[in-house]
Amino acid sequence: MRQWCALYVKPRTEKKFAAYLAIFHIWHILILRDNVRKIQRRIRHFQIPVFPGYVFAKLGPDERLTALKSNMVVRNIPVPNPRQMIHQLRQVVHADRKGRDLKETPIFKEGQFVKIKYGPLHGMEGYVKRDNGRQMLVLNVEVLGQAVEIQINPEDCVPGGEEAEKKASARRKEGKGT
Repeated sequence: MRQWCALYVKPRTEKKFAAYLAIFHIWHILILRDNVRKIQRRIRHFQIPVFPGYVFAKLGPDERLTALKSNMVVRNIPVPNPRQMIHQLRQVVHADRKGRDLKETPIFKEGQFVKIKYGPLHGMEGYVKRDNGRQMLVLNVEVLGQAVEIQINPEDCVPGGEEAEKKASARRKEGKGT
C-alpha cells in the first residue's frame, strides 16, 4: 500500500532527486519558487525549493527501496495525516502562483488563527504574525515543522477557520463534561 512521506534529502539535491523519481514514475511533489540574482552584472533566473531539503512522495514498498537506492535520501518522515499535508502544500503553491513573496519562517503556533475572506488569497487559513509593522499570514506545513509567510491585508481576514472551529468545539465538549 502506498503512503505519503516527506523525504529529507542531501543538501542541494532536491531537483536531482525529483528527476530520479520521475524516471521511475514515482508520484512526488517538489515545490519550487523563482529566484532572481544579479551576479557580475548579469541577471540570473533560477528556481529554488520552497522547503530546502524536502521532497514529498507517495511510496509503496518497492518504490521506497528504489528511492533509497538513489543514495540521496537522508531520512524518511512518515506523514500521519496525508490530506492535511496535501491541503497545506496546495495553500503554499496557491500563494506562490498569486505572485506573493514567500519567505521561509519558523513554524508559528502563537497568534490568532484567521481565514482570508476577500482578495486573491480567498479561502486560505493560517496564523497572523506581525513583522516590522506588517501583517503576515503564516502557512504551516506541520509535517516538516516549517512554514512560509506572506504579507496580507488585515481587512481581508476574519477570525476563525477550520482549526479555530475545532478548538471551539473541543472547549464546548469539555465544558459540558464538567
